[in-house]
Amino acid sequence: MSECRGRGGGGGSNNSDYAEDEGGGGPKGSGFVSPVGAAASSEGRFRRGLRGASLMARRRPELLCGAVALGCALLFALKFTCSRAKDVIIPAKPPVSFFSSRSPVLDLFQGQLDTVEHVRRDSEVVLLFFYAPWCGQSIAARAEIEQAASRLSDQVLFVAINCWWNQGKCRKQRHFFYFPVIHLYHRSFGPIEYKGPMSAVYIEKFVRRVMKPLLYIPSQSELLDFLSNYEVPIFLISSVPKTFF
Repeated sequence: MSECRGRGGGGGSNNSDYAEDEGGGGPKGSGFVSPVGAAASSEGRFRRGLRGASLMARRRPELLCGAVALGCALLFALKFTCSRAKDVIIPAKPPVSFFSSRSPVLDLFQGQLDTVEHVRRDSEVVLLFFYAPWCGQSIAARAEIEQAASRLSDQVLFVAINCWWNQGKCRKQRHFFYFPVIHLYHRSFGPIEYKGPMSAVYIEKFVRRVMKPLLYIPSQSELLDFLSNYEVPIFLISSVPKTFF
């Protein structure tokens, strides 16, 4: 007596294989899953989930109301948190004066480069001290600049400019790779960059040489007196015509 292998009896093995293939499972033991069958299965599960949720909402409407209320509360909390995060952002504090109010140096601590151009037109000699308030070299040179300014304030205008504040015109228009930077302007020429030691003595000598590049010596006695006080190379221009033989 033969075994029963399917619905069609003992001779229905081919029909059973085709039935399994049509159902999306493929032949036995092959491990093949039809994409159409998988999609249909996912769609069926989704529809059953919707029917279950709809049935639950009809039976217990308080659950649906609670879910809606919980969602609204979460949205409100998220919006409130975002608005609070915006309030935490604090704008940068404006810069403060780098030199004291009693200093002979005009301190443009907000980087007012337009003011610099204005005072330059009204002064014979102007020394510009570009600084960054956080820079250790700028802080160390501050006292030296004040000392030189106190000695030359009647002849030279000393101006300090904060060239680091990002909202100042100096930061936007000038691009320095180091600080401090000293530029000296004469009414007829400039700028001349000072690259010597940040010492009041050397800065003062530099300014005086630019102020008076030529010195007129009317007599021989004054010339000898000048040479005895200055041990520097001197270029003499005589006003007396020479006779060439």
